Amino acid sequence: MSGPQHLWSGDWELESTARRDELAAGRNGVQPPAEPEPEPERPAPPRRPPRPRRPTPWHRLRTALVARRRELRVAGLVAVLILLGAGAAYAVTSALDGSSNTTSPAAASGAQAWLGIDVSTSASGAVTVSNVVPGSPAYWAGMETGDVITQINGKPAYKPSDVISAVAGKHPGDQIQIRFQGSGTVYTKRIALATRPAGYP
Repeated sequence: MSGPQHLWSGDWELESTARRDELAAGRNGVQPPAEPEPEPERPAPPRRPPRPRRPTPWHRLRTALVARRRELRVAGLVAVLILLGAGAAYAVTSALDGSSNTTSPAAASGAQAWLGIDVSTSASGAVTVSNVVPGSPAYWAGMETGDVITQINGKPAYKPSDVISAVAGKHPGDQIQIRFQGSGTVYTKRIALATRPAGYP
């Protein structure tokens, strides 16, 4: 802290002169010069937008694939469903056809189908089983000598040739349906035919 100023210190002359000039300028209406205001900043010139690059063929292809992604997914799903449906239809058709479309090795070699019975016409005019070969398909189906065949493959059997022709048009492994009567009971059996053994007509 500085001490009191004395009139004889010499600073009072400078201070009083400066003060006198300020007062004189204020009486005359002259304002002391103001500090210049800073110039406003000019906005930066706008940037030129970058020039668009030409898309390459790879870029165009990628953009098209991205845009079509959903359509491709739907098309793929439809294709898979069609293939599954076609496979299921084929499986069902094959199952329904069973052995009719498949050729067994015996049929391919020309072997004849065999039921294992001899039939004749009885006195009453019915088709009667006159002989059953042991171990034949008819034997395993439970047919016996004296049984009367009334239907074969859903058609009435009026004469022995009806039974013979129904078996003759089949291949070994094929099935026929026979309705016959024996011991007072009516039987309906589905019998798989075998290959005719050597020595049997």
